[in-house]
Amino acid sequence: MRTLILKSSTNPESLALIESHRSPPKKGEVRIKLTSIGLNRGDLLYTQNRYFIKPDSSSRIGFEGAGIIDNIGPDTDTSFEIGDRVGIAPMGFDVITQGCLAEYGNYPAEALISSPHGLNDKDIGAIWMAYFTAWGGLIDAGNLIKGETVVITAASSSVGIAAIQIANMVGATPIATTTSEDKAQTLTKLGAKHVIIQSKDHKTSKPTDQINHYVDEILEYTSNQGSDLVFDAVAGPMSHALIKGSKREGRIIIHGMLDRLPMDIHAGVLMKRLLTLKGYTVDQTLTHNTNKELAINAIRNGFTSKQLKPVIAKHFSLDQFDQAFSYLQSNLQIGKIVINP
Repeated sequence: MRTLILKSSTNPESLALIESHRSPPKKGEVRIKLTSIGLNRGDLLYTQNRYFIKPDSSSRIGFEGAGIIDNIGPDTDTSFEIGDRVGIAPMGFDVITQGCLAEYGNYPAEALISSPHGLNDKDIGAIWMAYFTAWGGLIDAGNLIKGETVVITAASSSVGIAAIQIANMVGATPIATTTSEDKAQTLTKLGAKHVIIQSKDHKTSKPTDQINHYVDEILEYTSNQGSDLVFDAVAGPMSHALIKGSKREGRIIIHGMLDRLPMDIHAGVLMKRLLTLKGYTVDQTLTHNTNKELAINAIRNGFTSKQLKPVIAKHFSLDQFDQAFSYLQSNLQIGKIVINP
């Protein structure tokens, strides 16, 4: 079988597609014929040795995927059967030895999730990382409820689009931020109630101008109240604007660091306005069994009711892995990049 590996843990250019042995699953494992793999920002950071999970030499790649069970390990206690369509829960396996960017993989039976009906095998590997992250950040960490307003930064990403859909599903009002008029128009079509266009480069305008523009827009869209929740993938200096645009007792959930410059936060403002600033990573939902099951049920019901729908930016074959990673790095995509073995 073909498997994508990182030959050198310190060289992101060392990605290579190799022939490897298709081993039988061990006790507690199932083997999956992978049909689709969602490509994530974490995959790119992983190849650059900048992710919180560090690769080894000859590490496999791929934090999420889905496919069809073709073998079950001996004495494995599972309700799944050969032929079942399943997804693999992110963080539920060892990416170094079991990464999903391959034709086959052996995975812990307990990491499997039944694939929702109505989604085809070509797209199904694109859902769990994005929708787990969005649900966990908005609901588990952010306590978003019906009638509230949530700002979703970097909203054209797969997580951002999932967050827009989930906000609408629970009856909240999503306000998206993005960096171009074209993306803004698409996000409106995808369910954002309002869209704020921000400069992608701090050098193109004064920081105070960007902050004032953001705050003015937020106040206009929230009847001068400010946002209840911010779901932020960017951090950096614009955090000052997110704080300034939040209402009293507002919440800010940070789930990404697209801008690695220092955050601009004044502790006195947090204290005076009783703001909550919290970091979030998807493992906070996935390692808590009750929250994980609630998320799975809500997401599956959302797909069944058609309130949730994966937005695919582009499909690539496994042979085109280099083009897929280049496209991911370009930040031109809206939605998920998917690789189909």
